Amino acid sequence: MNNANNKPSAPIQSIQRAAAILRSFTEAEPELGVSELSRRLNLHKSTVSRMIATLQAEGLIDQNPESGKYRLGIGLVGLAGVALGRLDARTVAQPHLSDLVAASQETVNVTALDGNECVNIERMASPQPIQYIGWIGRRSPLHCTASGKLILAHMTPEERTAVLPQPLRQYTDKTITDGYQLTRQLNQICQQKYAIVHEEYEIGFSSMAGPLYNHQGNLLATVSISGPTYRLNDAVFQEQLPMLLATCQKISAELGFLPMPTHTMR
Repeated sequence: MNNANNKPSAPIQSIQRAAAILRSFTEAEPELGVSELSRRLNLHKSTVSRMIATLQAEGLIDQNPESGKYRLGIGLVGLAGVALGRLDARTVAQPHLSDLVAASQETVNVTALDGNECVNIERMASPQPIQYIGWIGRRSPLHCTASGKLILAHMTPEERTAVLPQPLRQYTDKTITDGYQLTRQLNQICQQKYAIVHEEYEIGFSSMAGPLYNHQGNLLATVSISGPTYRLNDAVFQEQLPMLLATCQKISAELGFLPMPTHTMR
């Protein structure tokens, strides 16, 4: 989805090296010294030492006081928890998706944020001969999809700025590319807690998304109903909205979410 105005950046060497250090620790070798890391990664010992000191300061690596060797830090647990949370959303959602597909007769996807895109982490296809193809692993932009807009609506303005491309890419003649107009729409989505999109990303297809919350009340993923626009107009979406939101509430409850009367998006 890159264009001339949004070229991929070159890899940052220091980050690549830090990632290589973290990946060097395994279950078989949970502790390693600077010399061993230096040999394995073909890096100077002083470089490894500086990077380990930085990772240690961030809580991503710590040192065994008895052996003097290094090991993965407890700070990685929090990061892993976020990733595992998405897998939990997929596992918990699976039993509920078939009922939603049966009721809507359309394709249902579970989608999560990954970098500056949303990615499908679970899917159940429509039984209709003409259907929306949203395979697991498919990536989509945030500003012109129902799941993406719902994710953006949960973000602060600063978080949105960090993930949205500038300028906003126009995929169809219905794509919103004006930042002010998009912000107004996201504010509305924030209030109603669902998003509907007609042909903003792909001509002929529409989608509606509802939120999945974790035990802390944070957005973990979305559940969307997608299909051809000729079957999914606003009237049909309004008929299907209660069952979509009811499904999201059931899944969120199994993820530990306890809704409060005053719960709002950030």
